[in-house]
Amino acid sequence: MTRDWVIDEHRHAGEEHRDPEQVARYDEKLPFDPIPELEHLVDYGLTEDETIIDFGTGTGVFPLAAAEYCDQVIAIDISESMLDVAREKADDEGVRNVEFVHDGLVSYEHEGDPASFAFSKNVFHHLPDFWKVEALKTVGDTLEPGGIFRLHDLVYSFDLRDSTEEIKAWLEARKSTAFTEEELYNHFREEFSTYDFLFESMLRETGFKILDSTYQESFYAAYTCEWRGDSH
Repeated sequence: MTRDWVIDEHRHAGEEHRDPEQVARYDEKLPFDPIPELEHLVDYGLTEDETIIDFGTGTGVFPLAAAEYCDQVIAIDISESMLDVAREKADDEGVRNVEFVHDGLVSYEHEGDPASFAFSKNVFHHLPDFWKVEALKTVGDTLEPGGIFRLHDLVYSFDLRDSTEEIKAWLEARKSTAFTEEELYNHFREEFSTYDFLFESMLRETGFKILDSTYQESFYAAYTCEWRGDSH
């Protein structure tokens, strides 16, 4: 069967993730300390014998840190520009147990034994809701039963009747950040963050049990999920 109907994940990734000049300042715009996340995964059983799959690895901050905690990291991203930066970092640091894969959340097909852990940060909001579900199915297909999926993303937890006021306040609070106004506006015009009650339903219906969830500032969510392999 033809796959011509499948979403073009590269196009939906956004220019700021494809353009080498913009990728070069990505870490400055979105600084990220992966250690608390890895310690959280240790609490859920991560050991040095495990494999972690990182969906949407970006410039490699998470997988390079994770390489010290586990046996193997598979780092997936749809942007070659992002992967170029990540590979250069790995070479500079002498990291040898990270495999970089040029692929998307929907299109990735896992080979070999299923992993015990998966991670993703700020990637799912680039996909419309139908394709979020398809991507969650991909994640599930990579995990062993009982595997843990740690997910961060921009998810709306405000009252849907307050959307205009909440978005205006969020934009106003970020005027002094490293993001341009156009980049901030494009999050709502061209990207696909969804509501918490929708995202939680997607997780459950694709076979994940939500073990814990946190919401911050009405715009940011983190989930720890266990792969059950069914939709109940």
